[in-house]
Amino acid sequence: MADFIYYGRDKQGAVRSGKRTAIDLDTLNLELIKEGITPLDIKLITHKLSPTSQCYRWLQLKSLPPNELVVFTRQMQLLHEAGVPIDAALRQLAELTRNQLLSISLKGILDYIAKGQSLAAAMQHFPDIFSPLMISIIQIGETTGHLDKSFAHLHQYLIFEANNSKQIKSAFRYPTMVLLAILSAILTINLFVIPTFAKFYANLSVTLPWQTRFLIGSSNFFIHYFQYIIIAISLMTFLFFYYLKTPSGSRLYGRLSLKMPLFGKLLKQILLIRICQSLALVVDSGIPLNQGLKLVKQIISNTYLIDQLTKIEEAIERGIPFTQASAKFELLSPLEAQILAVGEASGELSPALHYISNFQHQEVEYDLKRLNDFIGPFLIGIVSILILILALGVYLPIWNMIDMVHH
Repeated sequence: MADFIYYGRDKQGAVRSGKRTAIDLDTLNLELIKEGITPLDIKLITHKLSPTSQCYRWLQLKSLPPNELVVFTRQMQLLHEAGVPIDAALRQLAELTRNQLLSISLKGILDYIAKGQSLAAAMQHFPDIFSPLMISIIQIGETTGHLDKSFAHLHQYLIFEANNSKQIKSAFRYPTMVLLAILSAILTINLFVIPTFAKFYANLSVTLPWQTRFLIGSSNFFIHYFQYIIIAISLMTFLFFYYLKTPSGSRLYGRLSLKMPLFGKLLKQILLIRICQSLALVVDSGIPLNQGLKLVKQIISNTYLIDQLTKIEEAIERGIPFTQASAKFELLSPLEAQILAVGEASGELSPALHYISNFQHQEVEYDLKRLNDFIGPFLIGIVSILILILALGVYLPIWNMIDMVHH
């Protein structure tokens, strides 16, 4: 949520202006048009940072562990249910938490609350800690008087997100470590080990086998062109990420990433889990689906899918039912689309979203296990081939010399 100053004219031509809070500029623009006001100018209000917020900006490069927010939402729920005022609860948690970034953030929120801002408005000043989705859920809780339920919903959502993220990271940790070890071994062998053997064989008047010539040639290439290889890799990496920042590059990468062999299906499942969990949280909190989709778009980084979600959002605003609007959404299978249709028709959309999310979570667990079962032997095979090439390249000349001596 953000604060805006708007200027426009109503249907009678009278000037209308004021201050409004909205999710973003587009949402405010639509709200004003629905009220019969034609917006002429809308400006975002930028708030001057307090000393505490300035300290937060200095600390924001440090990441906040997901478990910190899980604990925070649970503690806020319990304190609110016990009747502890918001400012007292925040002050107590700011002193108790051991995470410096969260402590500074909570003290900054207290500063803004003391100036008359609501909890949700105060959290907006710390976007690297509290996502727009989280802030909107809390704002709904403040408006309806059920802040404890909002924190309870957020707590369950964050637990699921943290567990899902932890599971994925642990699954890819072993392959990543093995690949790094292989690359390090290749560099070490080419830069230090093979040159030693090359000097030894250079003094011998023997014809080297092709395996040895290949190793010596690759080593010489690495040694003589190492700086150019580094420059080329750095340049290609820079150009790749520069292209990703362009709209066309971001969309192309988002579309191709979903079609990658082995990992494309897994990425689709992970994104669908996140979208379904977020939409279920939105529905449970009473936020309209079109506004909820705006929030969901801010927590996924795939531009290709964001464009699809935007089309669904626009269709809902035209009065088309959610399940009909999302029927062609790439991540949904026909069966999952049917489950959503039944859930929406019966007024049980949130349980349907939770069901799809939990089902896909089980599928991810199974697919990650299968992926690890495949990657493990595959990496062992690569290591075995490298060891075989190295052994043949190093020892074949020695065996040939021994054979010559015997003859």
